[in-house]
Parts: sequence; C-alpha cells; structure tokens
Amino acid sequence: MAFATVYDAYAAANTRLVRGERIYFDPFLKSRPFTSCQSSRSKPVSYPKIGIYTGTGSSHSWLWFVELFDRMGFHDLDLLDAAAIQSRDLQSFAVLAVSGGDTFAIAQALGPAGARCLKTFIENGGLYIGSCAGAYLVMRSSKPHLNLFNYTSVRITNLSKLLPACRGLAHKFSQAYGCDYIFHPVRDAVTIEPTGKAPFWGTRPLDAPLFGGPAMIPSDTDCVLARYKAFTNKTRYLVDERIARETLLGKAAAIRAALGKGHLYLLGPHFEHPHFQEANRLVADAVYWDGGRRHNATGPTQNDVPALAVTAGEKLLQTLKRELSNSRIVAVGLEMMPVRWRIGNKYYDPEKIRVFLDAMWQRIKRLEKTRPLRTEPDLALQLAAHAEKTTGLLRELKHRLDDSDDTDPLARDLFTLLPGFTTAFLGLYFQTIGEFT
Repeated sequence: MAFATVYDAYAAANTRLVRGERIYFDPFLKSRPFTSCQSSRSKPVSYPKIGIYTGTGSSHSWLWFVELFDRMGFHDLDLLDAAAIQSRDLQSFAVLAVSGGDTFAIAQALGPAGARCLKTFIENGGLYIGSCAGAYLVMRSSKPHLNLFNYTSVRITNLSKLLPACRGLAHKFSQAYGCDYIFHPVRDAVTIEPTGKAPFWGTRPLDAPLFGGPAMIPSDTDCVLARYKAFTNKTRYLVDERIARETLLGKAAAIRAALGKGHLYLLGPHFEHPHFQEANRLVADAVYWDGGRRHNATGPTQNDVPALAVTAGEKLLQTLKRELSNSRIVAVGLEMMPVRWRIGNKYYDPEKIRVFLDAMWQRIKRLEKTRPLRTEPDLALQLAAHAEKTTGLLRELKHRLDDSDDTDPLARDLFTLLPGFTTAFLGLYFQTIGEFT
C-alpha cells in the first residue's frame, strides 16, 4: 500500500495495532518498515501509552511532540505536570517525552520525588525521549536540582568558562551554569547524519532545527545515533562560524543510553518539530524500537472517562470556538508589536501565544465530527472558564501595550494560563478520539 506521507504509514500501522494485529518493525526497511513476518532484524511492536511533560519549566515545544504523535496515530497519550510525575505510577506508561524549556526549572519542579519516579520508570524498562532541555536534564551535573538526574555520563561541548563574542540574539545566546556558561553557537536548521545504528538504520543525512540543544560527547557505553554534519542556508550563526564548526560539527546530535532495563534518547536538535518529517520519523522509530515493554493490543480505552451530554458537549464546543477565535484575533495584533517578556530564564515573544491557541483551534473540527465528547463535567466547566479568561487577559495585555504600561505581570499570568488551558483541552481531545482510533 502506498502512503502519501510518513505520517500516514505510521498511523496505518497504529490502526492495525489497535485492532489487535501482530506486526513487526524493521527500521532498515525505511520505505515499508512494518511487516507481518518476523526476521532477525525486526522487533514485535505494541501500541504504547505515552506521557509528555508539560509542567513548570517546559516551553511551548511540548506541543511539537503532541503534533507528531497525533499525526502518527499515537493517541493513548497523557499530558503530565510535575505533580503527576511525582505522584502517579509511571509504570503504566511505555514512553515519557520531555521537550525544550528551562532545564533548571524542570529539575527543580520535579524535585527528589520526581527524580526517583523517573529513574524507576526507566530502570524498569521505560523509554525516555529528551529533546533540547529534556536532553540536558538527564546528563551528569553537580549543580543543585540537576544533580538529582545523573542518569547518564554524557558531556556537552557548548560549555565554556569564557563566552565567545555574540553575533546576534543576545537574549537567547547563553545561560550561566555555575562559574561557566552554556552557549548556543547557531539556531535553526542544521544537517545531521545518522550513524547507521539501530533504530536509525539506513537513513541519509537530514535536517532538524536547533534551538539551544546540546552538542554531546558520549561515554564509552553510550550509542551515538547521529552527528552534526553541516550547516544549512537557514542556519543562523550566533558566534563566529569557526567556533560554531568546532563546537558542533562531528559531535553527537542524538545518543541512545541504557539505564537498567530501559533506555534514554538524548536529542540535541528538535527531531519532533512538525516541519521536519524525516526527523519526526526517527522519533517514532525510537518509540517502536525501545517503547514496547508494555503491550496494549486493544489500544486506549475510555470506559472510565464519562461522556458529556450532547447538549453540554455542543455548548462547550461553541464556547471554545468563539473564545479561541477572539483570542487568535488579538494574538495576531500582538505579533505586530516590538515586545518580549522574560519569565524565569526564558524570553517569550508574542508569537508563542498563537502556538498554544492554534494547537486547540486546529482540533476543534475533529471534535465536532466525533461524538460524544469525553471528559469529566468539572473539566468541561474549567475549559470554558479558561477560554474566556484567556480572551480577557489578551485584550487587557493589548490595551496596556497600547498605553505603554507595564505588561510583565499580565504576560506571566497569560503564559501560566495558556499551557494549563491547552493541556486540559488536549486531554479532552485525546480522551475523545482515542475511542475511535
């Protein structure tokens, strides 16, 4: 069967898994990696339960993991904040993904309890996929909070006692790390070259975006899956090109490390970014290769999630559509204004607002076609309140910017509300469509 995109092929495989079919995954057969026949190279695959960290310290980039898994039909998906990781039994999950953001804030939010739960999850056979900040998190460190997550001995090359001269984007260029600095030589698309190790077999060089992720030096026991090969015509240099080449090229861009019965994937570039299809495929390959410790032949079940009454569901969707439409209009206007806000160790531009809003807006139509909506009644009320509050905050933010007033407190409130609103909405979305996968 021919498929229009990589996403279609993987979604079709997941549909077969949900139906209870027994299939095998052979990453060397890139054009058709799924087969009904087992070979010496293939592995039986299962439909995995996936968790994505969306809590304190995470940036909007966790939405890229959501987009990737949604496109590929991985719909048994939960969005987890720090409290959920600290208190929940992660052993029901096969995969946990942590994307970009503020590594220090993530480590502090998870704390000792989260570190213990995460380590136990991996040691018992779980798959951890860390991209950018998620990769930094599990490297060896002596710094407070980070030293709770010394799961690998991977080191980085973009660490220096003396900062090189910055050529642009000073607010994104570096971060203090004790007496040293982590600096970012370039941003945007770079070319990476897989090494031919499983599960990245038979793959040619491909591009992926780098937004602060590390260049890595593995330990003797780690497996390098890909290296930085070259820069592209979209690469933006933040330091002298010679320093950028010395820091990145030839260094590890993706590493697979073992911990107990489980594995960690450390990804420097954002392989999960939705504009990079081939890089997305490698993330899915990792899920199939190392995320099969829990076999769920029947796929996600929603029997424990109540269905909203038809009238309540229609009213909720009407409210969400109205408020999201209003919020998106205001957000577009904010993007025209020369402003950014520093929240913690990260800077937020107005463009980030619509990333959250669009993640919900583009899924409304599917929910309208899928009945019934599945969520707890109190969550439905919370969603409607979040939608209305978001519109109100955005309008007030725009008003204060027009009057040249201080907007930092409002921006902090907004970027605290948006992830929670989006997480709640996506919880409803995956609970609803999971039954129909």
